[in-house]
Amino acid sequence: MTAEPMTEDELLSNIIDACRKMGRLHTVHFRPGLTQTGKWRTAVAGDGKGWVDLTIVGPAGVLFRELKSETGSLRPEQKQWVGWLTEAGQDVAVWKPRDWYSGRIQRELEALRRPARLAVAGA
Repeated sequence: MTAEPMTEDELLSNIIDACRKMGRLHTVHFRPGLTQTGKWRTAVAGDGKGWVDLTIVGPAGVLFRELKSETGSLRPEQKQWVGWLTEAGQDVAVWKPRDWYSGRIQRELEALRRPARLAVAGA
């Protein structure tokens, strides 16, 4: 049985809902707005163009995730941000609907909500 196709917006909604239900996970997503000229734009400053779709913070760290439809691909400015975040040692990846259906996203979210174990001084 094949799952129904999922759009990027549906994937985003599913992930945010899952974070709320799991608790201890905090999300941010910047939605575009319609300009007076009828174009959709997300207001950013500096090098913000291409910033990842979703940032998720939990007790065990931060996830930076770009979301794509099953056939979607990264634009050049998105590739740049993925590279910069990777170079900085951050947990950055692209999630697609197949990752939702496989359980990958839920596993990564569950790991994020577990507190990191602190090393005991002198142990």
